This record gives sequence, structure tokens and C-alpha cells, in this order.
Amino acid sequence: MALQKSNITPELWQVTKKWLSLLGIKINSKFCKEEISTHPDYPAMTAVTDFLDVGSMTYQVVQADHSYKKDFNYPLIAHIKEPSKEYMHIIANEKAWEKEKDITQYWSGIVIFPEKNASWQSEENTQAIKSSLQKNIFAVIGICVGLAIFFWETLQPSSVFSNIFGFLSLVGLIVSFFILATELGYQNKLVRQVCGAVSAGGCETVLQSKQAKSIIGFTPADAGLIYFATQFLAILFAPLYPTLAKVIYCLALTGIAVAGWSIYTQAIIIKKYCALCLALVAVLILQFTIVLPTVSFVGITQVTLLIYLILVLLLTAILLPIKQLIKNNITLHQKAADLRKWKTDTMIFEGLISREQEVNISIWENDLVLGNPSAPIRITVACNPYCGPCAKAHKLLDTLLVQYPQELAVQVRLFCDPAEPNEMLTLATTAILRKAATLKSNKQLQGMLSDWFHLMDLKKWSDIWNPSENIIVQTELEAHRNWYQQSNIRVTPTFFINGKTLPRKYNIDDFQKIIPDLVAY
Repeated sequence: MALQKSNITPELWQVTKKWLSLLGIKINSKFCKEEISTHPDYPAMTAVTDFLDVGSMTYQVVQADHSYKKDFNYPLIAHIKEPSKEYMHIIANEKAWEKEKDITQYWSGIVIFPEKNASWQSEENTQAIKSSLQKNIFAVIGICVGLAIFFWETLQPSSVFSNIFGFLSLVGLIVSFFILATELGYQNKLVRQVCGAVSAGGCETVLQSKQAKSIIGFTPADAGLIYFATQFLAILFAPLYPTLAKVIYCLALTGIAVAGWSIYTQAIIIKKYCALCLALVAVLILQFTIVLPTVSFVGITQVTLLIYLILVLLLTAILLPIKQLIKNNITLHQKAADLRKWKTDTMIFEGLISREQEVNISIWENDLVLGNPSAPIRITVACNPYCGPCAKAHKLLDTLLVQYPQELAVQVRLFCDPAEPNEMLTLATTAILRKAATLKSNKQLQGMLSDWFHLMDLKKWSDIWNPSENIIVQTELEAHRNWYQQSNIRVTPTFFINGKTLPRKYNIDDFQKIIPDLVAY
């Protein structure tokens, strides 16, 4: 069921994130947006359900009528189909159906609601949350350092005038930083709220207008950041070189012209207001107001102007390369998002894998098969018992087996050389096969292999599983060795899906995301 993306407010991924937050599940905004909006069916409802499947969430998607409202678990997401648009809407509780009648009267009958005590967990989301927290911490530290430097400056012998001007410089520097971040596409929650309070979409509209485009490589956001950064540094060095402060006081007089141009552009030309730009305008006007009565050009020398110019050039040389790196990273990120959308298209995957090498995946006696042997999808993995990437892959495969207990089987083939019985790889494979021959359940087999790839230490693992040396597994060792040779395995881990080599453009993480659609397909 495709939703009209252009008419969705808020977007589908935003609704999903808010709904999960109401359930007590913390989701990183960037991760949620990428996973849902890059789904090949976006904005269809399957983009949401596949996202829920990634986190192994238990939920229901049903089509019903109002008589079943009391049977749903809340909060839920309801599909609303108005005459001109359709979208997903959060229903917080049963009473909301009547309370929000102007919306719920257009309910199509389709809802997504959680099972009781439903949870959602993803390692990628956890890492994204940690990364976001680190960035926020660094931003807070940067602001605190700036404030600390400013307050240290106020303790030095100086006038109230210079302290006020220095504080305005710091405010201008912080606002300029947020303007530049918004121009590059980064916005935190506070900035979005501030911008939204003045004009819906105003900040983005103004900062993406042709008036805000770069001239010889500089945008107004760049100029603002360099201007206030230079100004702030000059204030700090003023006790050592007082005439440097006079330069920035004189330049502050030109701020009124910049403020006037900004107001005119927003009010008359663009007809939208950027809250951050207005804050910067306020700083420029205040600085102009306080310096106007006292400004003096006396004492300003060519050396002073040269020092100021060097500061400007130094900050420019630092800012522009960093900004370019950030822009390049954003471009690469967008390309990666496009590639991810391409990779999650089941039809494309089927077309690619159909051309790949096919290997024999017949199940042997005492074969190392985890999960449901008759599952529609079987992942065969060629492993080296002492391979770090194999251990990482096995951990992910364990997770997939929990997520898809009926839809997935994992077949493990181990590298060994029966002609070298005392070689470490052969010793490890021999011990694993000996223990596997005595295990009574699939769960025990999975636990035994998980312990091996967690420890990858024969003595420590043997202390736990105690494989019997009396069991002969020479036939199995040769079967594994022969399979490796016949399948032409060059590297480990190598993956096969239902006997076909996983296309080289995919890794097992990519394959994880298409399992739900692949099962249905």
C-alpha cells in the first residue's frame, strides 16, 4: 500500500520513530530515516513493517472496523485515507478515536499495533545512538569551552563595554555555527523547534535560496562564522594588543548594512524568515548600537590591520577545507543511501544471484545445520575456525536464526586438512565435529558453535564442551575438505544462498535486510 509521500506531514519515518518512542523504544532519527526512506517500496507500509522486523519486534497488521477498537493494543499507527491524501497517524489510546474524529473518520481500517511487552533492538541503532551522543557531547564541550574562555576574559582588567561586546561575539559565533550546520543539512531538535516557531521551513528555505548561494566559494554562513570567530579571537587578545579590538569595533559599524540586507531579503524577496538569521541580525544591530557612540579610528595601524587580516585568512584556511570534507561526506552518504535502496530490492537481488556459481549444499549425516533444515532460505557459510571475520559473521547469523526461526537455516562448512591432523585448523575442526556427533538438539549445536566462535581457543572451548577423542570423524573431515575444493573457496567467510554464491556487491548485512521480502517472494 503506497502512501502519497508529498502529502505526508510528518513523514512516514517520523511517525514510526514517534510511535516507537511512545512504546519506550529509543530510536536514532538518522538511522530510522535511512532505513525506512531507502526501502525500495517507500513510502509503502512494508517500509515500516520491514523496519520493525529488523529489530525483531512482535506486532500485528490488521484490517478491521471500529467494532474492534477495544481489542487493539495502544498506541498504534492507523492508515488515514482522506479524499486528497493518505498517511499514517498515531492513535494514542481508544478514546483518541472520538477525540480526533476529524482525522479518524477517514481511517481505512488498517492499523499496526504492538504485541504486549513488544521490544525492538538493533545493534546498528545502538551504535547510531552512541555516535549521536558523542557528537552532542563534543558540541556541548565546544560551547562550554567558549563560555569558559569568555568568562575568564571578563575577569581580566577590562571595561563593561568590552565584556558586553565579547558576549555578543560569542553568541554570534554560536548562532553562525548552527546556521552553517543547517546549511549543510544538520539540525538538532532545539534548532528545529526554534526555526519552526518563527516560520515553518523558513530556515531551510532562506539558507537554500539563491541569495544564500556561494560567491567565489563563500556563502553568507561561511562569512558569518569567520567574521564572528575572528571577532571573538580579537576580543581575547585585546588585553595583549588593545588596538586589535578597535579594528573589530570599527568593522561592527558595517554590521547594520548586513542586518538591513538580511531583513530585506527575507521579508521582501524570499518572504520567509529564518530564526537563526534573525538572531544574527539582532546581534549585529546590538553591536552597532553599543559601538556607535564610542568608536574611534585613532591608534589603528597597518600592523594592526595586517594582524586582523592574518586571523581572517587563517580561519578561512581552516574552515573551507573542513566544510568541503563535510560536503563530500554528505554526498558519499547520499550515494550510499541510494545504493542501500538498490541492494534491498528483491527483484534485483534475484536477478544477480541467478547468475552466480552454484555449489552442492546437500545435507550430510551429522552435518552442521542450524535452524529449520527445511526452511525456504538456507545460508551456507564457509568458515575458518580461527577467522575473526567468520566469528563476526557467525554472531550475526545467530541473530538471524532468532529472528527467522522457521524461514532460515544456516549450514556451516569448516576449513581443514585431514592430511595434517596436528595442524591447528584441523585440530579445531576435528574437536567441533566430534562434539557435534554427540549433541541431541539443534539448540545445543548452535550453542556449541557460538561458543567456539566467541572463544576461538581450543583449550578454553574444550573445558566447556569436552569433546570425546574416541569418536572418529575422518570421513566428515574429508567431506568438508572435498567440499571446499569442489566449491573453489578462496576466502572465508564465503556465503551461499540456497546454493548460489552471495553476489560480491552484497555482504551478509545487506542480505539480512532483504530476508522478509525474499521469503515472501
